[in-house]
Amino acid sequence: MKKLIITLTILLGFLTQVSAKDLYIFANDTSLTNKDGKVATLFLGLPVKVLKEKAKNVEVTFTAFLDGNKLYASSLKTLEIGKVSKGFKFAKTEGKTVTLKGLVELENLTEVVSEVWEEQEEFFFEMCTQCHAAPAVNHHAKLEWAAIFGTMKGFAKLDEEESAYLLRYLLSNASDGLVKTSH
Repeated sequence: MKKLIITLTILLGFLTQVSAKDLYIFANDTSLTNKDGKVATLFLGLPVKVLKEKAKNVEVTFTAFLDGNKLYASSLKTLEIGKVSKGFKFAKTEGKTVTLKGLVELENLTEVVSEVWEEQEEFFFEMCTQCHAAPAVNHHAKLEWAAIFGTMKGFAKLDEEESAYLLRYLLSNASDGLVKTSH
């Protein structure tokens, strides 16, 4: 009886954890499959709302700004968060704002946002403290980070891949980015 109670407690805790909150995309280029079998590719760090768990998958939803087949965090188009395949049907459309709904593999999600950005944060401090103290990432808005990064990447001698990697971290964690934290 004691084992049953422990097992039920763990199971209920897990189900509550998965279905009661927002989770974050933990793996870049994660697939979201809608009910028609069409796929959207979701990028690292995107917060999604859990609707329900289905075996090894989780049904999630989120809203984005659509431009062509690219999904952005806002109409400013400073942070691309994914892309949709041709013929992808949205759960809701209001102008260029779309709501996506579909299945994502549970292993590609986490509830701990710091796990998503751990490597990028380390890289940020490694690269950006060689000449000066690094500000708190959420101290600047996305547009500010884009301007600052444009002037600083040359000093850091970053290649294109490193630049994209670091800029995604900065934009996602900016004061108006995907990660919602207090200053």
